[in-house]
Amino acid sequence: MCKKIDTSILPKISILIAILCGIIMIYSSKTLYLGWWDYQQARERKIFQDITGPFADGLKNFMFERGRMNVILSAHEPISRENHSFINERRTASDESFELGFSIMEKKYPEETALLRYEYDKIKILRIKMDEESQKPLLQRTPGIRTLWYTNCTNYINLAGTTLKRIGGISRNNYPIDTYYELIIDTLRFRSIVGNESSIFTSAITGSKTINKDEYAALLLLRGESKQIWFDMNDKATMIDSDNLITALETVNDKYYRQFRPNQDRLLGLALKGQLYDNADKEIAKLSVPALDSVLLLADVAMQEMYIENQKSIKNGYESFIKGLLQLLASILTIILITAYLKTRLIQPLNTIVGLVENLSLGKTDIIVPFIERNDEIGKLANGVEMLQKSIEEEQALKLELQEAVVKLAELSTQDPLTGLYNRRYIIQRINELESRYKRSQSVFSVIIGDIDFFKTVNDSYGHDCGDFTLTNIARLISDCCREQDIVARWGGEEFLIVAPDTNNSGAQILAERIRKEVEDKTLQYGDISVKTTMTFGVSEYSNSLGIEGTIKNADMALLHGKAHGRNRVVVF
Repeated sequence: MCKKIDTSILPKISILIAILCGIIMIYSSKTLYLGWWDYQQARERKIFQDITGPFADGLKNFMFERGRMNVILSAHEPISRENHSFINERRTASDESFELGFSIMEKKYPEETALLRYEYDKIKILRIKMDEESQKPLLQRTPGIRTLWYTNCTNYINLAGTTLKRIGGISRNNYPIDTYYELIIDTLRFRSIVGNESSIFTSAITGSKTINKDEYAALLLLRGESKQIWFDMNDKATMIDSDNLITALETVNDKYYRQFRPNQDRLLGLALKGQLYDNADKEIAKLSVPALDSVLLLADVAMQEMYIENQKSIKNGYESFIKGLLQLLASILTIILITAYLKTRLIQPLNTIVGLVENLSLGKTDIIVPFIERNDEIGKLANGVEMLQKSIEEEQALKLELQEAVVKLAELSTQDPLTGLYNRRYIIQRINELESRYKRSQSVFSVIIGDIDFFKTVNDSYGHDCGDFTLTNIARLISDCCREQDIVARWGGEEFLIVAPDTNNSGAQILAERIRKEVEDKTLQYGDISVKTTMTFGVSEYSNSLGIEGTIKNADMALLHGKAHGRNRVVVF
């Protein structure tokens, strides 16, 4: 005889199925809502694109006006007809672009538009004064007028860039459109900074054929800032993985870093020595135009591709909306059909097994699976749940072992177990990376080797535990003195090696001297033992001729020289 099914379970199952169908409806409604939301967001981004395009064009021309007028105001002669024509063309173009951007922006962002208009009107007033000053010889111009012009223009460029980034509402949830937008803002900022570099140098040599310490320091600071933004631009272009963007980026690298920058460095060297020749300012100004234009071309390419991606996003949002609508209708139909199917054979243990599966999905494996002995469908399902339980338990155990092994392996491969600093193997790897970077972009770096003076005396006098305590605290002190980008490792015994990226001999010497002074002034307290010690440092800047081994050997020779001549000093080779 067949056992009769208890019909009292049917109302419960009916409620369960109704809830499941309700979940399907909620999911479908969510899909419908998200599709509509994505569609509206894509249309919103279209407005941002319409604002960004004119402002980007305006900023491009305004940057050229800023730089050319800065050079003109540093020249001995009044403005030439050619420069006057160039300035007027750029002004007209930037005025038209900004006005178009204002007219689009003020419909949605009236307060931001009012501020940008107000600040730009101040620039227009300042232009009148600059035109008057540019007609005069250098000696008759108002002192500081060039700085006033350049500072106000740069502030407006930064204000416009910040405003665009803020109203753009970069939410980082729509790849790659948000990445395109960030790349455009970074590119405009990069163009402003490198334009600033070029203008500082050109205006300096135009007026005096030399460059003073303040101008040289400002130039180096800007170069460091532009280099960081350049790395960010490369990262974003790599993330997007667009052939057009990569090509445009390579064009910037070629025209700016391979063609323009070496010539600027050559003339900079001559200017620092007071050996600059006539017309060098015109030569570098002429070379700057294609280099800076290539940066603007990159912004144009990113803008075009962002427009294409946003059009796709609009289309996808619309399709998602239709899909969600169809899913909602299908879920309603499913509820109607399932309601008619409720009288089929249903089994009470299903709720229990569903609960067990839910616990397993949350990683809870400390459960007892019933119904294993049954030979029907529920028994098979229960056996499957038991197999899943065992599988999850094994997976969790393996995952825990793997995590512990990975952590231990990572620590062993990169860290010194005593000091917690990087070990010799890891820092050699990083030096190799910096060498490759140097060969690509001539990014200078330096190596510092430091050794604790008379460290053997500490071990002999107070024991190796005190020596280890001293090593650990000296390591921490060195790390605290270094910058975030510096790499510190235990080189061996009581020797430490520091790699300072984007730092020449002079900068590395300053860093080493700071560490030396901190060590000299520090008293370490190990129980009732006061430990005073000093360190000697050798510094060497990397060059192609030395290579990695030669640079490290050079720093080591400098260290030995310092040891031989009294210790507690910094020696640069």
